[in-house]
Amino acid sequence: MTDRLASVSRWTGILFFSFAILTKGRAEEKYPPEGLFEEIWMEVRMFDAKVGYAHTTFERHGSEVRLRTHTYMKIKRAGTEVIMESHENSRETIDGEILGFSGVVNMGAQPIRKEGVVKGGKVVVTNEQFGRKSTNSYELDQRGVMNWGLIRLMVKKGFHKGTKYEVWVYSPDFGMESPTKASIEVHGEETIKLHAGPTEATKITTVLHSNAGKIETLSWVDKHGMALKTTMHLGGFPIEMVKTSSGEAIKDFVSAEFFNKSLIKLEGKIPPDAKSVTYELSAKKDDGLQTVPEDGDFQKAKRQEDGVIQVRVERIKLDEVLKGKGNPGQVDPEYRLPNVMIDANDPGIRALARAASRGAKNPVQMASNLRSFVTHYVTAKNLDVGFATASEVARTREGDCSEHAVLLAALGRSSGLPSRVAAGLVYLPRYEGRKNIMGFHMWTQFHIRGKWVDFDAAMGESECAPPRIALATSSLKDESLSSIAFSIAEPIGNLNVKILAVKR
Repeated sequence: MTDRLASVSRWTGILFFSFAILTKGRAEEKYPPEGLFEEIWMEVRMFDAKVGYAHTTFERHGSEVRLRTHTYMKIKRAGTEVIMESHENSRETIDGEILGFSGVVNMGAQPIRKEGVVKGGKVVVTNEQFGRKSTNSYELDQRGVMNWGLIRLMVKKGFHKGTKYEVWVYSPDFGMESPTKASIEVHGEETIKLHAGPTEATKITTVLHSNAGKIETLSWVDKHGMALKTTMHLGGFPIEMVKTSSGEAIKDFVSAEFFNKSLIKLEGKIPPDAKSVTYELSAKKDDGLQTVPEDGDFQKAKRQEDGVIQVRVERIKLDEVLKGKGNPGQVDPEYRLPNVMIDANDPGIRALARAASRGAKNPVQMASNLRSFVTHYVTAKNLDVGFATASEVARTREGDCSEHAVLLAALGRSSGLPSRVAAGLVYLPRYEGRKNIMGFHMWTQFHIRGKWVDFDAAMGESECAPPRIALATSSLKDESLSSIAFSIAEPIGNLNVKILAVKR
């Protein structure tokens, strides 16, 4: 979420500055001046409450233009307050060529760092968490622009009503493998409500066509080109950013409850002995669901003609899994090798894996032993941790479902079992006085005898029942848990789930 808010606050700054250049008639060859030349403060709002702020600055240093964005907000996860903070920087030439970028995202005191530089026509990206680094190199797409390059293009296109165009934008929030297409349209004037009352403003729509689906951002600017307001949606949850002063931006926060608002009410219950469950997924909004649950060995999803999605999930029978064929060497190396998050080569992880798998006579028994070990090993089951690596979980023995998932995945890889994490929905018969709900969840999948099999350490289940819907899976190669969370952001708060059939 912090990644996306940082992206929006940068976008707001870009819109503001593009209008400012255009409306104030600054000569391109004389602008920008040396040093700090623009500064923007925005307050961030969710659920009609102020939850944080964003601060963006533009500076010129010789032939370079540098943009910095600091985003800070507070949310609650089932009553536990979590501070989410990011620092994003970019460096570009006066002509808009990309030189480099860096960023730090901190959730629950777990910093995730990303840094990139352009060298010889390539983008070299380094990710780091808990001192562990991974580096990748990608070909630079010459169509791609970042912040200052985008400003130059927007000024060139202008802001007249009816103006439409597409641009390819490099953003660390969406990965630097390739730029993300953005569709921009300038609308006419509208009356919007601000703290001071109704105000006339020009509306601009931007649609980012990311791997996670389409992300629409709406912005409004006044007749002088000042950005007044920006809105977007994190799934079904509206996020609003309003231009203000520095003093107003940083005061009077409240923590927005996020987890409880994402829970989905079911009409009916799922019995513990269910052999299969068929679900119907639909969007609360009229534009339908873009996210389609992944097909797997025990889950099949199909979009219907009316746009709804039917998902059938079967119970996993471990004795049947053991009869299958296949070996770990047939699985892609990214599911077998350690990475920044699933650091299976850590000495502490190796020691735990040896102890936990002792006595296992086959891969199913090994997976079950590892699952049982993690369930009991993580003793502080709380939401205080952000997104921790497996070795950090092994050290602290605390966390929620994501920490259980990465630790179990790492123990599996250390023991020779290919693994990945799954993110989606799980059925909860009861939760804080509520009955028959589904909540967003994360668990582990091991590849055993040719099939990907669910093991849920947080819920304490090895032969997992069908009350789970996997929306996305990941090896977590070259990405953090926030990346997979971002990939399923669209359904959060925007999803209706109906039980169509239960087989017992």
